[in-house]
Amino acid sequence: MSYLYNANSNAPASEPTSDDTSPGGNAPTVEVPLGDTMAPVDQIPVRLPQTQAVQTGAGAERISTLAEGLSFTGSATLDGSITVSGEFQGDIRVLDHSDGHVTITETGMVVGDVRSRQIAVLGQTAGTLDAAGGKVLLHASSSVSGRIRYTHLQVNGADLNAQLERVRSDGEAGSGH
Repeated sequence: MSYLYNANSNAPASEPTSDDTSPGGNAPTVEVPLGDTMAPVDQIPVRLPQTQAVQTGAGAERISTLAEGLSFTGSATLDGSITVSGEFQGDIRVLDHSDGHVTITETGMVVGDVRSRQIAVLGQTAGTLDAAGGKVLLHASSSVSGRIRYTHLQVNGADLNAQLERVRSDGEAGSGH
């Protein structure tokens, strides 16, 4: 999974061409694999819709979106991914067997617990981020308070006020490291 974005725009880029320029030919697109250090650009990456969804056996995508300006109060259990650009008050849980992930955009705010094997935060969270056995990615625009459980953690200049708990992956349990 990776972020693909136009280096000179906040708009999602199309798939890169062989010469690595956008369809208009003006600006190069940049692809940053999830978990790698972000490229030094002035814009925040935007996930392409096709990278947000989880394919099901029938080929249908499963993604939920809470758009900017919308508020939700309650709990959500998902078999897929969710992008939060609005305000979510409550708990978000992605089912363990799902390859889904949780993305909280720069306009998004979650007050409650988030449980998923992959969590990316560009906005605000208050509560527990639980990615035991997975990854948590905190961007420079994020503000996180509470507790973070992770196997892999990447912090790119986030405002971080949280208790950190590293959870070993199954493969590390007997390795002696």
